[in-house]
Amino acid sequence: MPGRQSNFRDVPGAAPFFLQSATDLTYTDADGRQFVDFTISMGAAIWGYGDEEYKDAVRDQLDTLLAMSSGAAQSALEVELAEAIVDRVPGAEWVRFGISGTEALQLAIRLGRAYTDRPLFVRFAGHYHGWMDNVAGGGIPDATDPPYPVHFDNDPGATSGRSPFAFQESLILPWNDADALEDLLKKHGDQIGVVVMEAIMCNNACCPPRPGYLERVRELCDEYGCVLMFDEVITGFRVAPGGAQDLLGVTPDIATYGKALAGGLPLSAIAGKEKILNQLRENTVLGGGTFNAFQLGMAAGVATMRKFARDDWAAYRRIDELQERLNAGLRKAAANNNETVLIQGPRGVTYIQFANCDAAWTPADLANADFEKSARFKALLMDKGVLMAGGNRWFLSPNHTEHDIDAAIAAADAAMSELEQ
Repeated sequence: MPGRQSNFRDVPGAAPFFLQSATDLTYTDADGRQFVDFTISMGAAIWGYGDEEYKDAVRDQLDTLLAMSSGAAQSALEVELAEAIVDRVPGAEWVRFGISGTEALQLAIRLGRAYTDRPLFVRFAGHYHGWMDNVAGGGIPDATDPPYPVHFDNDPGATSGRSPFAFQESLILPWNDADALEDLLKKHGDQIGVVVMEAIMCNNACCPPRPGYLERVRELCDEYGCVLMFDEVITGFRVAPGGAQDLLGVTPDIATYGKALAGGLPLSAIAGKEKILNQLRENTVLGGGTFNAFQLGMAAGVATMRKFARDDWAAYRRIDELQERLNAGLRKAAANNNETVLIQGPRGVTYIQFANCDAAWTPADLANADFEKSARFKALLMDKGVLMAGGNRWFLSPNHTEHDIDAAIAAADAAMSELEQ
């Protein structure tokens, strides 16, 4: 094999890491070492690995209806999960299910371009929308109009074999700069069909939107007739019952979901306006896939929606409690070791960086961060039995325990004490 099955984030010099089993929120590797897990499958396994109610739902579905042809038949689970999403998500009128966030994003772009009959979409530097050629990587060009993405050194989304035409599909801008978007739309709005972004940059420093930014983007999309799309693959059903659009009070025309949607099994969704998704019913837009609405994932999604809603959304309050404990402990560990750190992020995702700033609104605000120290910190945490996710993120599950959090804090304190050695 050519190494890990997803090689988006390079890990220079890392030894092969084979996991054997998982219980609750603890992994055991092939050498018998145990790790408290804060990757939770990059945020997907929101219930961890030992939630019996969740696993029972999957087991029952395994015995009931394992698979079917998505192009020939449907199941009641699709209706049940779609209704749950429509009930929660402000902008959801219709829902289409897929298998991965990358696929959902590509289909959503196709839907937006078809609906507007315009060829281009706008994306933002540092946002992650999957690994496909037309969205992976690319930087803002210097004084070039229109701003087609360009290659740059150390681009985490760089790849050989990219189609030479891929970067001609989109225009790229700095995020959190409404004036830049307005200027672009004034010049090229008649060619721009879609504006796509993470409403919170959970893939890159967990940068939040500036006050008023999303509201202005919404206004500009309405003014110029563009489809506003939120990539909620991470934020969906994690930061609030209706995702980031629910939390932030700005409604896109269409949004994509994955990860926590099915609690760790593969499933994605596109949710948005009926008039946009109706193109699929009319067969004017193609959206195929053997594993669309994968039945085990659908059952897991229904169970996940049910568990989140229980006891007046108690799972969210539990995540808040755990995250506040973790964040406070990380800040105390930093103070104990005379380290200056930035800690930020929405519900369920904590980002930590060795940087002297109160907030990072874009990754550019972290230009002076000590990324080498962060890499050493992550490696030391692993040596001490704690797994932090890529991008210096800690994903929280309502099934983490106070003991898990305290073990992580103790490991962080010890790791920071060794950074200067």
